[in-house]
Amino acid sequence: MKQIIISILLLVVTYNLRSQEGDTNIIDLQEVIVIATRTEKQLIDIPAQVDMIKAAEIKSFPVSNIDDILKTTANVQVNRSWGIFSKNAAVSMRGLEGSDRVLVLIDGIPKNSLVGGSVNWHNVFIDNLQKIEVVKGPVSALYGNNAMGGVINMITKIPEKKLEGSVKTFYGTYNTYGVSAAISGNEVKDEKGCYWSFNGVYRHGDGYVFEAPAYIDETDVRTALDEAGGSVKVGYRFNTNNHVELLVDNYNEKRGGGTKVFTEEGSYDKVYTNNLRATYYAKAGKAEVVTSLFWSKEDYYSQKESMNDFAEYRLMDVYSNRTDKGISSILSLPVIHNQLLTAGLDFKSGSAHNHETYRTSPDEIVTLGNMEIVGLFLQDEASFLQNKMKAIVGLRLDAANFHDGAQTITNPTKATGFTESFHEDFSSNNWLAFSPKASLQYKLRPNDAVYISVGVGFKPPKLKELCQSGKINKGFRLANPNLKPEYLTNYEMGYTHVWEKKWTLTTAVYYSFGHDFQYSVSTGDSVDTGGDALKPVLIADNIGKVEIGGIELSSSYLLNDQLSFQLSYSYNHSIITEYKSSLVDVTIDLAGKEMAEVSPNLFYAGMTWKNRFFEMNLNGNYVDSQWYDPENTILIDDYFILNAKVSKAFYKHYYLAIEAQNLLDNQFVDRKGQVSPGRFMTAIFMYNF
Repeated sequence: MKQIIISILLLVVTYNLRSQEGDTNIIDLQEVIVIATRTEKQLIDIPAQVDMIKAAEIKSFPVSNIDDILKTTANVQVNRSWGIFSKNAAVSMRGLEGSDRVLVLIDGIPKNSLVGGSVNWHNVFIDNLQKIEVVKGPVSALYGNNAMGGVINMITKIPEKKLEGSVKTFYGTYNTYGVSAAISGNEVKDEKGCYWSFNGVYRHGDGYVFEAPAYIDETDVRTALDEAGGSVKVGYRFNTNNHVELLVDNYNEKRGGGTKVFTEEGSYDKVYTNNLRATYYAKAGKAEVVTSLFWSKEDYYSQKESMNDFAEYRLMDVYSNRTDKGISSILSLPVIHNQLLTAGLDFKSGSAHNHETYRTSPDEIVTLGNMEIVGLFLQDEASFLQNKMKAIVGLRLDAANFHDGAQTITNPTKATGFTESFHEDFSSNNWLAFSPKASLQYKLRPNDAVYISVGVGFKPPKLKELCQSGKINKGFRLANPNLKPEYLTNYEMGYTHVWEKKWTLTTAVYYSFGHDFQYSVSTGDSVDTGGDALKPVLIADNIGKVEIGGIELSSSYLLNDQLSFQLSYSYNHSIITEYKSSLVDVTIDLAGKEMAEVSPNLFYAGMTWKNRFFEMNLNGNYVDSQWYDPENTILIDDYFILNAKVSKAFYKHYYLAIEAQNLLDNQFVDRKGQVSPGRFMTAIFMYNF
């Protein structure tokens, strides 16, 4: 309650201060934002909490992976505790645990896999991004599944010059080195012609031992990595009103698992990712249509080996094939004066084939599953009172179908926890999701606006929870083909201030409640999977209700051409209010417990200083303590990270930078009980032409 009162007072005080400045402050923004309404808008015209990160900011920030830059955004929590050696990052928003409650897009096309809801952040080419747009709060009325906490849209560059390019090389801590190259061209003349670009990258790192020093034994080894990829974009403009764009990218990576017993390579993960995106932009009169096709294929291979306390050796292979594809078409049409209709159709399809083979026992597990989601949405945007007031009302209907799910277990032993061979065909599962949203904005002045909104977001069940039984870190999970979506309803009020290009301030107070939240609940049984103790048998079920109250604030200030500042803060109080299961008798009631893996307080502050000698970025972010488990018995410590980057462009073509992530060498322990890499230094040299 204290944080909410402070936020309301901040709104009032800020407005009073700005009211005394006179009417000479005119908004002068060149950048537009698409993600919040699926149509181009300036920040002051959006009734939501929105951030935009430009390419220049990405370049000046110490970034090893693109998700690093998201730490600058209020109320976005990024968990990449092993740095570049992490298998991936978990990005969450607004007091919600799990990265599958945030929808991630690239050029408006979803990156979340229907199999696990996760996002592969590695195969995003940092130097190819024009900007990143972030909108917070449920946006399922426009985007459908996974858009509960918010949406992140990464927009790739369109070449501007006839020919340009760069070559970059870098070297850093843990013998990390690599090279990237980019070349592009634009032959468009009189709104007709072709543009193209190519990006390629390679990176290697020897890694480090992430096990805590007190627990290191002879099987713990470094988490080395090797990764390489490339992308090609080609676009053609037929005329002012029509153009088409095609993008193909490929990314291959191998990351060590930190354990080696007998095999030469030890435990490791390999991922081969291929993406294809095609988009057609058309305009006829006042109507605009954007139609996109996408196809993504991920081949995952893992080798896992271990030795338990009873000197029992385990070696297994996991192969997974995951495919996502779909189509999206959006129509925007001004119907009368100051009214805009936006309508669209989205179709997504996901399939999974998972094969586990144990080489030290006869166990073999094969899992199959398929899911389709089709969504229709309509949004009406109208302005009143000489454009001082704006109302946006949207509604979306999504229909999903899970089918052809099956699992086959052959020759099981305690290594997998199954007691006998069997084959099971899972029943199909169908459901509908309604996602309404309404917003009302009022402009107090041309550069000050307040808004209120209410909206619903939803997250579908993951394919692997619908059809895959087997061992997980916390026990043994049973498939639940009858799992349903979870929903979150959000009430919000906020304020936006934009003063020329000097100062931007956005802040909001919100209350959310969710129902049918998906949790893994114990069945009361346990199995012997060959470890030190029996493991609990778990099953995912729609058993939870949650409440989240929070505030967030984000501000950027340009003092002059040389010095700028950035500040963000968020507070979330995330509580489980009901915990009931229709499948099993719940032995531990989690009602009243805080949601696990949610840090109540997040803080970020940054400064960029440019002068004729160099450019320097200094920033720090604080992540509050969080509960490891739903029972709230283990608390993960809070931590503060300070980062710095100094760069210099010289002789027109050359660029040199030194960056330090975790400058103070704060080696914190993550929620898996493993140690972060500490200070990570990188030297960068680039040649531009």
